[in-house]
Amino acid sequence: MQVVLYEDGRHRSFGPLTSFRPVFALRCGALRLHEKLEARRPGWTVRLLPREELREVFSEECPGRGVEGLSGGPTLLLSARVVPDTGLLDVLDGLTGETLLVSGGEVVGARIERDIGKRVEVLRLSGGDASATALDATADVPARTVLRPWDLVSLTPAEIRADALASGRLGQAHGSVHPGAHLVEPDRIAVGERSSIGPGAVIDATSGPVLVGEGVTVMANAVVMGPAAVGNRSVVKVGAKIYPGTSVGEMCKVGGEVEGSVLESYSNKQHEGFLGHSYVGSWVNIGAATDNSDLKNNYGSVRVEIDGESVDTGLTFVGATIGDHTKTAIGTKLTTGTVVGVFCNVLSAGFAPRAIPAFSWGTPNGYEPYDVDKALDTARRVMARRDHRLSAAAESLIRGVHAEGRAERGGTRA
Repeated sequence: MQVVLYEDGRHRSFGPLTSFRPVFALRCGALRLHEKLEARRPGWTVRLLPREELREVFSEECPGRGVEGLSGGPTLLLSARVVPDTGLLDVLDGLTGETLLVSGGEVVGARIERDIGKRVEVLRLSGGDASATALDATADVPARTVLRPWDLVSLTPAEIRADALASGRLGQAHGSVHPGAHLVEPDRIAVGERSSIGPGAVIDATSGPVLVGEGVTVMANAVVMGPAAVGNRSVVKVGAKIYPGTSVGEMCKVGGEVEGSVLESYSNKQHEGFLGHSYVGSWVNIGAATDNSDLKNNYGSVRVEIDGESVDTGLTFVGATIGDHTKTAIGTKLTTGTVVGVFCNVLSAGFAPRAIPAFSWGTPNGYEPYDVDKALDTARRVMARRDHRLSAAAESLIRGVHAEGRAERGGTRA
């Protein structure tokens, strides 16, 4: 089967998380959304169609994955916001003919057999409007979709369980496990090649599986409680407390107390401090003693200011959403449901604002616009420490996001 994952115009609902990445590259559970499909249907050819402004960067990062090489014949089109699971894929396997896919009254894709390039564009631009994408037949399918950052966080515990089963790795402990380490329920734990589990460390799968990737270092006396996932070449620091529902991407450093949170790749939260029910982008550095609240004192539903509106999440536990390349100063305090844009330096006397626009630089007297050239200089230094280079296409994308934010703020000088 040939499959195209496409963005359907709803990317802004994820706030800063999709400033520099397509929706199908968001992490939910141990894997990104597109990786879930690839893991569950390895025989399918999965093509990825990001929105226009991301395509040059995407082609650099994922060469050969675009829609340029699409062949004719039956093709499955799926919204990037779909969380693939076995139930949905079993239904899709049984489809024939040209069929519009609807879940909960919303268009989530289609099975088509001709004019693939033209019709995927119609779907991409339709925003889920069935009237714009009529086909010969319509099928109601059991598709789960995500729309907000807290959807990804809330689904992560169950998705780690599902991803662990799909991996086929449970019960395999490679690398080096110190005799003084404790693997509780080892049949529900996977430790990848070249990883090391230090003395006194506890990997506890009593409440759910634990996936430890390749080249991971779990230092002495750290505790990781499942369901949890730690990506390749990441480091779990001495004495870290990683609670259930936490997913850590590749090449991160994690310490202190982390609960029910998602960290994208190349981010550091390695010092003491609490991170709970939060989603942290890439290239973020969480300063020492940074804490966030994930529960209101009245235990009420959390409202979040995101994409220019105040949204009632309907949830009791909602932490912070932090965009790529953002840094927090030592001792930073984030209130429940805080949203921080990309390229911010968070420094506040007392609690930080609940919504901080992209490219904001905190000072003792408030927040000022962050000069884009200075932001890019810092990004180059940070990325070089992980042997990455900021490409010309990525720089152009960053400048575009900066210009858009500047226009939305009324042309404030940066």
